[in-house]
Amino acid sequence: MKLDIVDKKILTELELNSSIHLNKLAKKVNKSPETTSYRIQRLKEEGILNRTHLIADMSKFGYTTFRVYIKWQYMTLQDKSDFYTYLKQIPQIWTTAQLHGKWDLGFFVGIKHSKEFKKIWNQIEALYKEKIAEYKIAIYSLVHNFNKTFLLDNFDCILQRSSGEQLEIPHDETDENIIYTYGKDVRQPLHKVAKEVGVSIETVRKRIKRLEREGVIVGYKTDMDLSKLGYQGYRVDFYLKSTKRNKEIFEYLKNHKNFYQINESIGGADIETEIIIENLVLLLEELEKIVKRFKDVIKYFEHYGYTGFPSLSIVAD
Repeated sequence: MKLDIVDKKILTELELNSSIHLNKLAKKVNKSPETTSYRIQRLKEEGILNRTHLIADMSKFGYTTFRVYIKWQYMTLQDKSDFYTYLKQIPQIWTTAQLHGKWDLGFFVGIKHSKEFKKIWNQIEALYKEKIAEYKIAIYSLVHNFNKTFLLDNFDCILQRSSGEQLEIPHDETDENIIYTYGKDVRQPLHKVAKEVGVSIETVRKRIKRLEREGVIVGYKTDMDLSKLGYQGYRVDFYLKSTKRNKEIFEYLKNHKNFYQINESIGGADIETEIIIENLVLLLEELEKIVKRFKDVIKYFEHYGYTGFPSLSIVAD
């Protein structure tokens, strides 16, 4: 499916705020609500728009996010499929990502006590250790997400959505259930959320507003099939000689058309980023520009692509 300017505007506005009311979205793209709704449905049917979901700062609920990268050996396609199925059965694993390059797989685990992670990792090693050639474990501290603007040349509204401050707030099981239920599709009718959670619509509405106000819900974004748009997603890790220009690097990447996330971690690279670009050649060209611009502080970089998310229940990144 070839996108026209209206499709691109819709996707870009949804990436800014995927929970936006239909009438407001229609006004922004200068189309009727009926036409806008039809366009959204068509983007879904074509597999371009996979999800409209929220970004949650689960540290406000007392969670710490562990990230695991794995490089496989002796793994068949069926073995990998079985492993994704296995991970889906572990509720603490919020997201899995298919990678290519240095790593084959990434997954993200939300836990409240470190011994929970150790238990999960021990179980994985008991089943798959001989097939794990290499792995790397890190803990997310701060994560800064920016709305994707790569589809439009003149869209200059950049929204920074940061999470991971570890400032726990009073909450209960209903709050967490709303995050899980509402978060997987923020354009679904609230009565469906209320029915699944087991509370009234008014309770859901009030809780969502409070969770937004208290910074648990830090934003609303989309999950798009980049391959159908002619793009590829990459993660790029920068290793530094010095941190003296970190603020400059942050602002440069934040305002770059293709970068949409900067991660701070314990045990990972100095600066971890995510970028959407047409191909590897263009990626390397952009990275060389960055290295040249900050040559006094950047030591080297590593990059690897991602091709899909076999599971996605909580987006805490």
